[in-house]
Amino acid sequence: MATTVFTNTTRTIPAEVGQGVGGMTDLSGRDNHAAQATAAARPIYQTAPDRVTLDRVDDRMTVTVPAGGFTGTMVLATDQGTASYGVTIPAGTYDIGGRDGLYFPGNAIVGQLIRDGALSAGEAAATEAYFVENGATASYGAVTDFSNFWNEWSELTSFPLIDTSSGTRFDKAWRSCSSLTSFPLIDTSAGTNFSFAWFDCPSLTSFPLIDTSAGTDFNYAWRSCSSLTTIPAGLFDNVKGGDFTDAFANTSLTQTSIDNILVSLVASGISAGTRVFDQSGGSAPSSTGEAAIDTLRSRGWTVTVTGGGATIDPTINTSYSYSYRTEQIDP
Repeated sequence: MATTVFTNTTRTIPAEVGQGVGGMTDLSGRDNHAAQATAAARPIYQTAPDRVTLDRVDDRMTVTVPAGGFTGTMVLATDQGTASYGVTIPAGTYDIGGRDGLYFPGNAIVGQLIRDGALSAGEAAATEAYFVENGATASYGAVTDFSNFWNEWSELTSFPLIDTSSGTRFDKAWRSCSSLTSFPLIDTSAGTNFSFAWFDCPSLTSFPLIDTSAGTDFNYAWRSCSSLTTIPAGLFDNVKGGDFTDAFANTSLTQTSIDNILVSLVASGISAGTRVFDQSGGSAPSSTGEAAIDTLRSRGWTVTVTGGGATIDPTINTSYSYSYRTEQIDP
């Protein structure tokens, strides 16, 4: 990184350890360089390993993505973990590392590559290995708090199967990932907080059978996933508690899926205290689901299942800005 980071925006003075970075060189040769004219908002160059750190307050760089944008693969390597994502990044000027109080997953960037065109699995693995060899953390396995990690990354089209086994907090982790069309079977066995986790992901159509057994908060978790039709049976069979307020409001669940959810909540045996479950949009439950509703209400639940017509709460803002931007553009 010593030859790619500079103290000035014109990239003529190489940065030394502890200095603010005013310019970053695009190694692809396409001259999509990054810059930060405001000295107080510059990330800091560090070594051992080579990286740039951000204060998570106002530090950021900007890069201009050319006309036509980029559709392909992004490899992001940080001190928290390294992963490859499917992305579509439109033309325009974007922040690197932070925007509007939201930041990339980690405190330091070791390397980043954007390929206009998909990387093969082997190419992505080799790129990740290269960054790890140069100081990035290989796995997210040590992370316990994933809250807000990918919040509002509207350019993400696919998400990798990363190690989330230590994660206890997933609140707002993928909120407003508006282009995300599918989601992998990540390890959420230690997860307690899933509030707003996939809120406003309108391109998701189905969801995997993740482990929710430690979950205690699911409010708004899948709200406004307006294309979501399919939820597997057994998703909540082992959950020990939880708030499900508006968890599935403004979705397009099939009858089978709403039945699956209600029957699973009954199977969990949750009865203590007052619980709330809300769902709107999609299909109404069958007689099987209605019987499950009766059981839940007998246990103290307040259950609202409208079905057949989405209901939008005007007090909830479902419009979010674009997210994390790229440091280097690769051909």
